[in-house]
Amino acid sequence: MALEQAIARRRTLDADIELGQLELWVGVGRNLSWPWIDVAVRVGRGWGTPFLDINGPMVKRPDFVAFVPALRDFAEGKRDDALLASLGGSMRITLRRSEHGSLYGEAWFQHGPNSQTVAFSLWEGALAAAADGAEAALQRVKSARELGWLPEPDRLGLFPRVTDRAEPEVPRRFDAWSSGRCGEDVRLEYVFDGYGWYGIELWVGERHGEFGGGYLTDPMGDLLRAALLLVAGADRAELMCNAEPGLTRVEFARERVRFDVDESGMPERHLYGCQIRIREIDHQTGEEREPEFDALARSPRAVAEAIYRMALAHFKDGAGPWSDPMAALEGALATVPRKTED
Repeated sequence: MALEQAIARRRTLDADIELGQLELWVGVGRNLSWPWIDVAVRVGRGWGTPFLDINGPMVKRPDFVAFVPALRDFAEGKRDDALLASLGGSMRITLRRSEHGSLYGEAWFQHGPNSQTVAFSLWEGALAAAADGAEAALQRVKSARELGWLPEPDRLGLFPRVTDRAEPEVPRRFDAWSSGRCGEDVRLEYVFDGYGWYGIELWVGERHGEFGGGYLTDPMGDLLRAALLLVAGADRAELMCNAEPGLTRVEFARERVRFDVDESGMPERHLYGCQIRIREIDHQTGEEREPEFDALARSPRAVAEAIYRMALAHFKDGAGPWSDPMAALEGALATVPRKTED
């Protein structure tokens, strides 16, 4: 089944969801990263030129998943409101039933510094069909899958090989070494703080820190990509959180805390902790302040696994293990062996 964007469905198909004078098309475009879907909205069918016609507001799959049963309950009179909103704040569609039983709807859209609010007619007879359409759209969204990257067969045979390798010089002996530092267990918790905002709680041992901001950046994806870098052996990974108006820099740095030697005196194992620092950046001067949180986790691998566990709690209803950074991190954790000390 081809994956279609909402604008393509809008041009060729009847609306997925009809709510009186408001119509919705739900798309799963190939250019959209998980867990986003896009919608097209039209108000005023049959009026010649529609009063409002918008393509492209982004909605997260979990938000649409939650809206569908709410719409069904609204249609059956089990609740007096239903809401479909973009977590980033670009769209909000609200359906309400007054205490006297009358129905009304409102659609709000944000376009950069500009916003638009439209009230639309809503009647009882349209609700059951709208709920059926929403459930059908949900099944289509849930069934949409794109194939991920697959390795090319026999690719390894195409790689160049080293010939006439020179014998290495005999290295000098090393003494085992320890920094005397020992990292601690790490845990993260991701929380939504209203539409458009998020917060992340961090514990390293008994130490606690926090950071967060608005969805002007991709915080969950940035954390997953940082974790992927740590598993891949990067010395450093960081992300920037837009706290509006200030900025917060979160740093992960690989710190060698010990190496052992084998019987010949050569380094046998290098053991690394992961230094985590959180520091604010002054939004007026751009100067970085002293870290408000600075702690050593027991290993980069432990930090990556903690980020994966944090994200897994939010990647449900078809929204998580298929996103690019989540799939890449999951594959890396499954492939790269865990050291005994990790």
